[in-house]
Amino acid sequence: MKQLLDFLTDSTVIFFVANSLYVISYMLTSMIWLRVLAIIAAASTVPYFYFQAEPLWSALFWQGCFLAVNLVNLLILFYSMRATNFDEDERLAYEIKFSELKPHEARPIFRYAERISVPAGTLLLKDGDQNDTLFLLLEGDCSIIKNGKEVALLKPGHFIGELSFLGKDAVSADVVTAGDARLMAWDKNKLAPLFKQHALYESYFYSLCSLDVAGKLRTLTAAHAAV
Repeated sequence: MKQLLDFLTDSTVIFFVANSLYVISYMLTSMIWLRVLAIIAAASTVPYFYFQAEPLWSALFWQGCFLAVNLVNLLILFYSMRATNFDEDERLAYEIKFSELKPHEARPIFRYAERISVPAGTLLLKDGDQNDTLFLLLEGDCSIIKNGKEVALLKPGHFIGELSFLGKDAVSADVVTAGDARLMAWDKNKLAPLFKQHALYESYFYSLCSLDVAGKLRTLTAAHAAV
């Protein structure tokens, strides 16, 4: 028993375990566990560096820095993951479009959104115009009108203006509210700081828009096939 205790408390063994924890932490995809293991590993190296014939103060200093950096980042991570209180529009938008994200991940997206309530017959987009705004339909319906004819009816959960938002092409049809509607709207220029700071948000927006376009194309194709 004494030999086992001596082995477990040996500074070299502790140092080996600490570095093993470092290796394991870098293999993890969960940022929380990466930080936790890195903190434990940094703390575990302290006995090894301190109980040398002469304490290795420089090594202790840098391990202290590693520990502090990871601890601060862990606290920031926990703070960002605190309970997120959405307002009514944000809750609805999250449920119908952004539920793949964690609530704290969706918060920055909503921070850049404008809330819009419009009556029936409101022209949101005009055929041939340039457009830098992406709309998300929260409540109500919208008609897509081409050459004076309704070609599609959009329901809540659909983006509006995604093609012109994604590229520089002009709007390809009129979009008119078929009844009272509530929407969220994002201006491409106002989103630029978010995209610059977190490129993954730009990729996420563009992938959502692409999926929305694909869904509309399938609906239009099915409608034409049925005629």
